Amino acid sequence: MFYNYVVLEGKDLKSLIEEGLKKLDKEENQVEVEILEKGKFLMGIPIKDYKIKMTIKESEVGEIEKTLDSVKDIFIEPETFDLSFQEDGVYIVLNNTEKTDANIEKIISLLKKKEIKDLDINAVKDAFNNKMETRIAPKQEKPMIDAELILDVLEDKLSAYITIVPPDGGRDLNISDALEIINKEIKYGLDVLKIEKLIKDKVYNTRTLIAKGTLPIHGQDGYVKYLFEEKKEIAPQILADGSADFRNLNLIYNVKAGDVLAELIPATSGKQGTSVIGEIINNKIGKEANFKYGKNVYLSEDGNKLIAECDGQVRLEEGKITVYEVYEVNGNVDNSTGNIKFNGTVRVKGSVLTGFQIIADGDVEVEGVVEGAEIKCNGNILLKRGIQGYNKSRLISKGSVTARYIENSYIEADGDITSDAIMHSEVTSKGNIRASGKNGLIVGGICRASQEIAAKTIGSSMATSTVLEVGVDPRLRIKQEETKNKLSEAENNIEKLDKTIVLLSRLAKSGELTPEKEDMLRKAIQTRNILTSQSDDFKKEINFIEAQIQRLSRGKIKAENVIYPGVKIVMGNSTMFVRDELSRSTIYKEHNELKIGPYER
Repeated sequence: MFYNYVVLEGKDLKSLIEEGLKKLDKEENQVEVEILEKGKFLMGIPIKDYKIKMTIKESEVGEIEKTLDSVKDIFIEPETFDLSFQEDGVYIVLNNTEKTDANIEKIISLLKKKEIKDLDINAVKDAFNNKMETRIAPKQEKPMIDAELILDVLEDKLSAYITIVPPDGGRDLNISDALEIINKEIKYGLDVLKIEKLIKDKVYNTRTLIAKGTLPIHGQDGYVKYLFEEKKEIAPQILADGSADFRNLNLIYNVKAGDVLAELIPATSGKQGTSVIGEIINNKIGKEANFKYGKNVYLSEDGNKLIAECDGQVRLEEGKITVYEVYEVNGNVDNSTGNIKFNGTVRVKGSVLTGFQIIADGDVEVEGVVEGAEIKCNGNILLKRGIQGYNKSRLISKGSVTARYIENSYIEADGDITSDAIMHSEVTSKGNIRASGKNGLIVGGICRASQEIAAKTIGSSMATSTVLEVGVDPRLRIKQEETKNKLSEAENNIEKLDKTIVLLSRLAKSGELTPEKEDMLRKAIQTRNILTSQSDDFKKEINFIEAQIQRLSRGKIKAENVIYPGVKIVMGNSTMFVRDELSRSTIYKEHNELKIGPYER
């Protein structure tokens, strides 16, 4: 099996490229390298691998196939026939050659090349049946045919081949004659020594590469190298006694004034290529990258670095680097502070009392208790003690929510929600919900997660009504159907255009194509190319959506200890009511049915 690409992962980009070239047995100018995932470094230490796809350029992939296609109709197998010039005419004997239209045409073509006069075509056809000497032409002298050199330049003009047809009684080819023919067209990359060897060794009827151009080396795009951790994962440490440490999560990446935050890596210009006929092949010049930065960040004098203007928290949001100065409340959020609205991270040393509000562009950290308050932020929420919402509190986060306990509250997060106990609350996560720590309890209320819900104990021995939902974001389903409809429409139109192109092409061959229809043929071909490109994009988008759905549809509910009766489980369109205690269980969906399996860590 011939593969024209490899996908590799590793810490060093240069080593990956060298490995890929070795696997594909190609030079660097014969491949294209696509960086699927950039490697990441923290203080010079690799924390994420590079992932690249190396593909052999189309001209290289098709070289063998083009070679075979171009030669297969030129020659027939050696010793296909014997030809003799006798007193009463020219005779032929065919050697085990199947009678097909193609073979008949090849034999007749070759006889004409041998300059056989007054050739009897019907007699040639009869020779396939006789398997004996058959007279195919009247008496004549055997023609003296000189050797012939066939020069073939590939369509991409990056390779040239020659084929030496042997003499038939005539003069053989010499090096000076060969070079005179070749030099009329070939101006670059000629291998004269190989040509001399072919002629010296009398290598006939063999298509041989004798000149090779050089592909252009395209420049690499510039990029921004970040000198800080772009995203921090929330993972509370489990202590020796089984409890979770929600205090020392180190969520904020702090910087000081003067710290270099990012460097600009310049683009490269690349190098021109040259075709075998001496034409310059232009290369693509890499695109320069640009910094995107916001508040409290400035550009260095040489324009190649971004530097923090003040102490604070650095964040990367939609490719833009911003330093947020942290707002700290030394006591409670109450009448002494009023509501807080801040374009950075908010840290509260005390509690957030009922009726107050915190709105932040960054993270929110509260060391005390959140009561019936409202917190909204574009970052993560960390409640080191927890929240007693009194059915009044609302927490909405674009990141993750971590709290020691959650009770009588409404919480919504784009990221994970993690707590030691979640009680009588409505909790929604686009990621996972985890009740980890010493208690690991979920009881009462509703918990919704796109991926997984995990706890030690779910429900209670008193059959407290508890609803757990995991499944696919419905917006993905709608987008999937819309894209499939667009793909179906494009494919139907391509099929119609194909019929039109075939019909108009036939008219063109017969000379019946009017100027109006000629314009229609041009537009049909142009439209088909556009629709084919769109169709490919739709297929890629569908594959991407299906991969997301596949990932999300693997949602699971895990209970390390027990799931009590009174728990309702919903996955997509499937529902299960727990009527008996389930110990150490994992509930998942398979073949559109909810199934109960052993506990998975």
